[in-house]
Amino acid sequence: MKSKFNISICIVLVLVSINADAADLWLRGAKLAYIDRCAESMSSQGLPIKNAKAYCTCTTNGMEAEFGMKEYDQMMKAEANPNGGKYDRRLYNVLMACKEHLPK
Repeated sequence: MKSKFNISICIVLVLVSINADAADLWLRGAKLAYIDRCAESMSSQGLPIKNAKAYCTCTTNGMEAEFGMKEYDQMMKAEANPNGGKYDRRLYNVLMACKEHLPK
């Protein structure tokens, strides 16, 4: 009986954890629209569309994972700067993690 109780507690904790993570995710439609706008902007500046799409997808996924919805406003105010404030440095790290998609 105690074993079933422990398993039930574990299942509840996993479900609560999954639900909490889902609540912090960006809305799918907004996220996809952001990726498209980002890729169009980067492409208009000369980056091949394939690279632009990959870079924008990487950065968007990284920003979502790093900031979620809880810190979205702080992220939008941040400037990617390795010597800046906490949010600036976090944004900088996300962008640098995706630089492999940019031409050398």
